[in-house]
Amino acid sequence: MDISTTNTSTQVNNNNGHYIGAELVDVKLVEVASNDVTALSAKDFLDAKFPLANGSHKNACSYVIYYQQLLVFMADGSQTGLRQPKQFVALNGHKSEPTAILLKDKGGHVELTFDRSKANTNRDLANLQDIQLEGHEYWISLINIENTVVASSMQDQVFTAKDGSDYLLKS
Repeated sequence: MDISTTNTSTQVNNNNGHYIGAELVDVKLVEVASNDVTALSAKDFLDAKFPLANGSHKNACSYVIYYQQLLVFMADGSQTGLRQPKQFVALNGHKSEPTAILLKDKGGHVELTFDRSKANTNRDLANLQDIQLEGHEYWISLINIENTVVASSMQDQVFTAKDGSDYLLKS
């Protein structure tokens, strides 16, 4: 998955990025996203790599699964899906209120997690708690950088694939 910025002159040894597996993660993007309580910068990442057919993830109020497709309800009452529906691969929780959604782009996964509890102080309309990128040896949080986890310390996760079967995400 290409998660570098549009600056094509960025080199692997450049101080602005870290090499993770075969990917270059722009540190500035991660730092900006981690300091943005409302996750707007992280949603810019979603708009760039997992664009909606119409609108922006910034205006999403709810993510649900409908007939094996990711359906996004927007603040203006409209609904849309991913421009490339195949990018949605799995979920955790109920289809109408998933606790996590797993997206995939060019081999790498991105996990969106949600917190719908009443104690949630998150100001995001869709109750988005975190967006994590799968790296070679790490899961990188775009919202809570201190939650970056070494993949080898994680256990394998089982999601529900869009066809209802198990979707095993190896750490």
